[in-house]
Amino acid sequence: MTNPQNNQNSSQGRIKDLFVIFILIIVFSLLLEQTIRFYLFGTDSLSYFKMKSVGSMGYTGYLKKSDLPAVVYEFKPGLDSYFKLAGFKTNSQGLRDKEYSLEKPPNTFRVAVIGGSFTVPAGVEIDQAFHSILENRLNQEFPDLNYEFINFGVSGYRINNKIATLKYKALEYKPDLILFVLDSSQFTEDEEKEFNPKSTKNQFFQSFTYKLISKIKLFESDRQHQEFLDDHLRGLKKFDLTLKDLHRISRNYNIPICIVVLDHDYSHYELSGKIKKLAEKYSLYYSNTIPAFRDTNITDFTIYKIDIHPNAEANRIFADAIYNDLKIQSLLNTK
Repeated sequence: MTNPQNNQNSSQGRIKDLFVIFILIIVFSLLLEQTIRFYLFGTDSLSYFKMKSVGSMGYTGYLKKSDLPAVVYEFKPGLDSYFKLAGFKTNSQGLRDKEYSLEKPPNTFRVAVIGGSFTVPAGVEIDQAFHSILENRLNQEFPDLNYEFINFGVSGYRINNKIATLKYKALEYKPDLILFVLDSSQFTEDEEKEFNPKSTKNQFFQSFTYKLISKIKLFESDRQHQEFLDDHLRGLKKFDLTLKDLHRISRNYNIPICIVVLDHDYSHYELSGKIKKLAEKYSLYYSNTIPAFRDTNITDFTIYKIDIHPNAEANRIFADAIYNDLKIQSLLNTK
C-alpha cells in the first residue's frame, strides 16, 4: 500500500529539484551574458551608464522633431551622455560638436560636414572623429588661418535629410567648402517624411548573447552584401537628381561641394566608382576612403564585434584619405 506521506515527500523533492535547476539556469544565463558582454566591450561592460548606450539611436531619447519639415529630425541640444560607449555631447544648436558662432569669424576657412551615423561618428569620441582630426591637423599645419569643420551629421540621415540639412542649416554658417558624406556609400532616400519618436528603452537590459548569435555573420553574409548592392544600385537614378541639385547649390552659392564616400568596406569599391562618375558628370569634387582599406579585415576597424560602425583607427585613416584628396584638388585654402 502506497504511503501518502512518501508521495508528498517525493513530490516536494521534485519541486525542490526543479527550483534548483531553474535557479542554476538563471545563474548560468547571467554568467554567460556577462561573459559575452566582457568579450564584446571589455571593462566598459561593468559600467551601467555606458551599457545603457549600446543600441539604436532611435531608442535613446536623443532625437527630436526638427522645426524644418524637410530635415525631419535632429539631435536635441545640450545633451551630455553616452552613445555606443563613447561620450556624447551636443552644443546649443543640437550639433555633436563644440560651439561655433553662426557668423563666421575673420580669417576663417569653414567646412560644413553633412552626413549620417559614420559622420556623427557613432561609438567614437568626438576628438577622434575624422572631421575633428582634419580640423586639428590643418590648424597645426597652417596656424595663420583658422579652420573650422562643423559637424552636421545625425544618425540615420539619408539623402533627403542631408540635402535639407545643407539647404536650411549648413548654408546659414557661410561655409567655404561642403563635404557631402555618403556614409558606407549610402545614397538612398528615407521614406519617412515625418518624425515618429520611439519609446525610450534602457538598453542595458537587452541580451547581447542573443545579439552576438544573431549577428555572428554580420561581416561575411553574401546575401546581406548582395541586398546592400541591389538597394544602392536601385537608388542610382534618384541619386543622379540629388547630384544635379547639389551642382545647382554649388553654383548659386559659389561654394565647392565634395562628395565623400566614407566607407571602410572594400567590397563596396566597385559601387563607389559609379558614384564618382556621377559626381564628375555634375562637376562636383570627389573623395573616396575605400581604397585605403584594401587587403584589410573590416572587423579590425569597427567599434565592436556586433556593430559595423567605424572605430577611431578607421576615422584616422578616413582623415588621411580625405586630407590627401582635398589637397590634390586644391580645396583647402592654405594661404
